[in-house]
Amino acid sequence: MKFSKIGMLMVALAVISTTGVAAQETKFYVEGRGGFAVPTFNITDAADPGPAFGVGFGANVAPSIWVIADADFGFHPNATTGGPDINVYHFMGKFGYDVLGSSESPWSVILTAGGGALHFDIDGIASFTYPAINAGAKIGYAATENVTLFLNPQGDIAFSDEAEVGTTNSCVWPFSAGVAIRF
Repeated sequence: MKFSKIGMLMVALAVISTTGVAAQETKFYVEGRGGFAVPTFNITDAADPGPAFGVGFGANVAPSIWVIADADFGFHPNATTGGPDINVYHFMGKFGYDVLGSSESPWSVILTAGGGALHFDIDGIASFTYPAINAGAKIGYAATENVTLFLNPQGDIAFSDEAEVGTTNSCVWPFSAGVAIRF
């Protein structure tokens, strides 16, 4: 239940942030991406790097400013032989700043930061959801007016319970590449 409330809050923030900007040209995008997620620090005792995929939505609410909702899904084999696998689901609301602004270049570099939640599913044995913060970038190349190819390095830090997962800060870094469709 807590998990769905956080998701609804992220969508509501994105909608609220885009109201009142109808007078300017508003741009939106949807994206899909794939790559891998790398756990770091103490969580590496339990989880190895694994494949990940994600989806996202963004709205340009002011010159160079984006409001972004991202979801990433990482699948981590256990770091020990025979231990349970760990799936980590990342749900983040972010603000992005396009450092290249409105340049005529097909390149874009959007620095992002935000917060949300990380949900840890330990092979169906147990699951935990923790508040989290995020920082990253979307480095894109506009192949056409409506299609952008991009790299998406980011880092997520969950404020986890040491008694449940063995550390108070579970760090997982999704690295992906994808395609954004702008409309």
